Amino acid sequence: MNDLYGRRSSNPIINFISKNVLNKIIAANVVVFLLQIILYKINFEQWLVLHPEKVLTRGYIWQLFTYMFIHGDILHIGFNMLIIWMFGTQLERIWGSSQFLKYYFVCGLGGALFSFIFSYHSIILGASAAAYGILLAYAVLFPYNQIYILGIFPIRARTLVIVLAILEFLRGMGGQDGIAHFAHLGGLAAGLIYINSDHRTSIFWRRIKSLFDSFPVKIKIKKDDDNENFEGNSRKKVDSILDKISKKGYGNLTETEKRILEQYSDDNKHN
Repeated sequence: MNDLYGRRSSNPIINFISKNVLNKIIAANVVVFLLQIILYKINFEQWLVLHPEKVLTRGYIWQLFTYMFIHGDILHIGFNMLIIWMFGTQLERIWGSSQFLKYYFVCGLGGALFSFIFSYHSIILGASAAAYGILLAYAVLFPYNQIYILGIFPIRARTLVIVLAILEFLRGMGGQDGIAHFAHLGGLAAGLIYINSDHRTSIFWRRIKSLFDSFPVKIKIKKDDDNENFEGNSRKKVDSILDKISKKGYGNLTETEKRILEQYSDDNKHN
């Protein structure tokens, strides 16, 4: 966090939290986990975990969101935060903070929805659904990037997500093992639907604009034309780069294309 003179705070925790939305998400999860430890005698988390049955019968609507910040133990929160940090950093840099935050909660809500369908009488907790959604988005943007399992075994991002989806489905169908496998699948499904619909929406509006531009008679409003043309051209470049990423992966971008994408992301953070 900067002071009035633009200098950064000397507190590393404040600097970490103020850096981006992803760090704020991690900090919120850590704070809630500490509260779970401090307030364990009053069973603090029972009001925040997701009970699908209680949401419908007692109106505990807030649990649809709060369950994402409750974890069972240090390994549970540690693994989820590691996944979110490893794969979410690049996503927020490309999408911008607001888009990344929206996507995070969409995936979390997808996990909650699948819990209503497949785990109605169970207790659901953790950021795993959102973490799986983030991993999916990373695989969509960077399908050929190598991820090293246990730091040893290389596997492409796209292959890893497919394998995880199959394993989660098989384990979910195999019976109760204390893990919300269908919530994980819900995060993957919500992420996939969101990414596809968002991409199609972008294509739809580009086609509408092209139809409008093809009309023989146009009505123009004189309003900072140079700035509007610049923004329009920038958006076209970004759309073209995103299309290239979806087809060939982030690794195939040129350095110029990467800079354009990062600049566009930085501009969106301040809008």
